Amino acid sequence: MKKHVISLILIIACALAVFFIGWVEFRVPAGKCGVMVSKTGGVYSRAIRSGHFDWRWECLLPTNVRIRTFKIEPLAFTKTVSGALPSAELYANLLEGKPDFSYRFSLSLTMNISAESLPAFVKRSGAAEQNELEQYVSGEAENLAHAVAHFVLDTALKNPSSVIAASFSDTELLEHVRSDQRFSEFEIASVHINELHVPDTGLYNIAKSTYETYQEKLKATLEKTGGKQAAQAAADYLELERFSRLGRILSEYPLLIQFLSVSSGKNVTLELPANPQINGNAQNTQSQTGSTNE
Repeated sequence: MKKHVISLILIIACALAVFFIGWVEFRVPAGKCGVMVSKTGGVYSRAIRSGHFDWRWECLLPTNVRIRTFKIEPLAFTKTVSGALPSAELYANLLEGKPDFSYRFSLSLTMNISAESLPAFVKRSGAAEQNELEQYVSGEAENLAHAVAHFVLDTALKNPSSVIAASFSDTELLEHVRSDQRFSEFEIASVHINELHVPDTGLYNIAKSTYETYQEKLKATLEKTGGKQAAQAAADYLELERFSRLGRILSEYPLLIQFLSVSSGKNVTLELPANPQINGNAQNTQSQTGSTNE
């Protein structure tokens, strides 16, 4: 009886040991997110988080598993975006005073990668340290700042009267970037415009429209001129082709030169047979020449 009890206790102890070894949640500190990488299965597709139960058999094999932990709390960034509207210098030269069509934005962003997207990031990048994650998020924050700037500029070009910082609330900007599929793997907490300089988009639209009208008229003029030049070139080509054929005929029938010389100043019609023979044609030409002399 005692042996059975001891055996049962040992079995329970082994079962508990196996359970706790495979319980990977305890390997991730509170406030962090873990990604399990094993020699047998590679990167585990689900993030490991404190407070979320997860048991993996890979942990039972010694030295088989490594848990890479990352902080995924929101990171704060300040990004500056500057540049000029498309063809700004070209359009500015069309207007008096050469207006400035450049823009400048300063934005504050709070964001980080989502826990669900962390394993995929580790798999494709091989990241193992926190600074690698932060460097990646910082680069994407730069892209997000450009997306916000383009959103504001596009809105301003469509409706020039909307170029007021207060017209773009943080909530509106946040909804826009969250709906952008390019940033679907991130948790974006806030977006705020600290500084905004946008050119006169109404004046820019006028200059753009004027230039496009000019280009259309220039194109029509070039097409008209090109059509005339093409017609003249075709006429010149046909004239040269006619003289070229005449030259080949005179080269094949040299007696025609004498005939044309004798017939100069007279109304003579020259008809060649469909399939001329050189000897026969020479005799006919001599006969016609004799009749003419008479």
